[in-house]
Amino acid sequence: MRVAETEIGMEMKFLNNRIGFDIAYYNKITSDQIVAAQISTGSGYFDQLINSGQSQSRGIELLLTGSPVRSANFSWDISFNAAYNETKLLRLLTDDDGTPERDYDKNGQPAQIVTGGGVFIGEVRQVVGQALGQIYTFPLLRNAQGQLIHTASGLPQRGPQQVSFGSALPKWFGGITNTFNYKGLNLTFLIDYRLGNKMISGTNRNAIRHGLHQMTLVGRDSPNYLMTGVGVGPNGEANTGKVNAQQYYETMVANNLGEVVVYNGGFVKLRQVSLGYDFTRLLPKTMFIKGLRLSAVSNNVLVLKKWIDNIDPEQFGFSSDNVVGLEATGVPITRSVGFNLNAKF
Repeated sequence: MRVAETEIGMEMKFLNNRIGFDIAYYNKITSDQIVAAQISTGSGYFDQLINSGQSQSRGIELLLTGSPVRSANFSWDISFNAAYNETKLLRLLTDDDGTPERDYDKNGQPAQIVTGGGVFIGEVRQVVGQALGQIYTFPLLRNAQGQLIHTASGLPQRGPQQVSFGSALPKWFGGITNTFNYKGLNLTFLIDYRLGNKMISGTNRNAIRHGLHQMTLVGRDSPNYLMTGVGVGPNGEANTGKVNAQQYYETMVANNLGEVVVYNGGFVKLRQVSLGYDFTRLLPKTMFIKGLRLSAVSNNVLVLKKWIDNIDPEQFGFSSDNVVGLEATGVPITRSVGFNLNAKF
């Protein structure tokens, strides 16, 4: 793998370092990356590692720091960082004479490889000309006006082929940290975020199949779920189909209609809270311990904002980054509480 990068930045501090500003822009080209490409299972393997492709990462990183309050007994320090990054696949095949036409078929469609699947309703593809980690799954069948096309009995139908719903890789990263000190008592909390990514939820897929998802409540109060006014029939006529609610939602899963469980995977979290006290001032000068601090620390404290129901956006059911964005009934995210004792001798 070879990397060529250009970066330019600026750092400034004002008012005796009470205000800081740091910004950087970068443009990185990575060639001959290690890629896990799917191969025929007749070989006895699912994929093989190859050196191929060329990608471009461009982004901006920003850091702001400040100390709004500084006094003899109290101080408040704050820092905010934000980063924007998008990585686009420029070339897929790099073992030729350098002609880019190999990255497109005879119809002008971009070359692509599947690098991950596993929730039975979607997969991750790397597509020339698009951001890395494209999530592909089957959409609901719609007409040119965007209306859902149902069967004559009122069941949803599947589009003819899988389509991209966006990248599983976040575009925005960042967080804000506040630290307060008062006479040896220290309180710090971190809020972080990731935005601009999509994900497919296997947990919600199973919830729909078993009638445990909130959306499956619609239509249960009637033996037949009246579809009048919802989309159109198979020939574009008004939809008057009636179908059992259980059959309607089971069809979504049986036909692998992954669109119904594609979500915005972004979040804002209260990531960490730390509360501690510095006992150093209370120690005798002649004592062999020169510094002592005790802190209580909690991680993954609270989800402040998310766009997916029933699960944590960071929940994951696989062990490989090749299937990022494909959640499949993984172990729930844990919240931890611990204590730190720091001593200086």
